[in-house]
Amino acid sequence: MADLFRITTQFLHVFSGVLWIGGGLYTLIVQLPALLAAPPAARGPVTAQLAPRQIFYILRVAELTIVTGVLNLFASGRAQQLTDPLGSRWSIVLGLGILLAIGLYVLIRATVVPWTLRMLTLGPKAAAGDAAAAAEAGQIIERIKAIGRVQIVLGVLIILAMVTARLS
Repeated sequence: MADLFRITTQFLHVFSGVLWIGGGLYTLIVQLPALLAAPPAARGPVTAQLAPRQIFYILRVAELTIVTGVLNLFASGRAQQLTDPLGSRWSIVLGLGILLAIGLYVLIRATVVPWTLRMLTLGPKAAAGDAAAAAEAGQIIERIKAIGRVQIVLGVLIILAMVTARLS
């Protein structure tokens, strides 16, 4: 039974991690540029439906990834190795991956979520011709793009850390 729990936890951890990082990459590389290429009048209704669902999805798979990662540490019997964080290459790499994953989650919660929700209130105003709303929306889009680049780098580093830890 313990092996089944460990295998299931590992599967859920890897699967949710792929959905989290992959979903973020898809959003930043495919979806956001496509939305920005559409005329504002067409963009608004789609964004109003898409953004809340996407925020919910990304946050839940991120949380599932982190929780199953912690469970995986205990199920694999390796949690005690983190008591000496500099004791082995595995501890260093895994500790770095954990910090990066939690940091990325906090970064998304603190920046992308509020900015996206603000965009949902600015969008209709900007589409109606409010110049101030359009200017603020443009600034928020640029901030989201900048944070998106940080997300891509962190996501790649997290994946590298986890693969390195797995092979250590």
